[in-house]
Amino acid sequence: MRVGLYGRGRLGGAIAAELGGDLVWQLGRDGKPAGAVDVAIDASRAEAVEGHVVWAIENATPLVIGTTGWSISDLAERVGTRTAVLVAPNFSLTVALMKRLTTILAGYAALDPDRDPYVSEAHHRHKADAPSGTARLLAQAVMAACPRKKAWTTGTPAGAHELSIGVVRAGVEVGTHVVGIDAPGEVLEIRHQVRSRAAFAQGAVAAARWLVGRSGVYSMDDVARDVLGPLFTP
Repeated sequence: MRVGLYGRGRLGGAIAAELGGDLVWQLGRDGKPAGAVDVAIDASRAEAVEGHVVWAIENATPLVIGTTGWSISDLAERVGTRTAVLVAPNFSLTVALMKRLTTILAGYAALDPDRDPYVSEAHHRHKADAPSGTARLLAQAVMAACPRKKAWTTGTPAGAHELSIGVVRAGVEVGTHVVGIDAPGEVLEIRHQVRSRAAFAQGAVAAARWLVGRSGVYSMDDVARDVLGPLFTP
């Protein structure tokens, strides 16, 4: 598999190491692709994503996007059947499983208003977006399964219809996410802590291999359904 990679940061470096000889090119912010590839991975910056999507469509090249903080409202219409795009705020298959477990946890919280769901996350001091894309993904899963939580907030205090998201930016933390329920007599939490960006890199490469030969817009949920099978069955 011939792979092109946008991004020379921490995540880009980890993906490049995982790809090894499959990496055809790795570009910084202003680089231009040099050589045909079977699939490309975007681990760059939010402001560069739209240009990379345009390139992918024009060259009919599948694109895996791990960059967060961007939005293209008509992405599915623009991609159509011209190529395939996979959008993943977190490449870890374990996080995809965590999202599935979050849906179950939030559905349990929905049965009793005294069961109050929450999300918290911590990252290194240089991370640009807050809350993280993964925290937003988990928050969306909570709100979908617990409809009384109609919006999220990082403010204090959260209202009865708001999901509280705690955010920490300090030190060199790679990434920790927690989803929990606080009830009068007990607390239940699901926690994911990253020890190495290799976990993200492995998921990115798995997603890239999965995307080749497809068309349309996908997420890591689609990859997880194939890879995790019965563990991910709704």
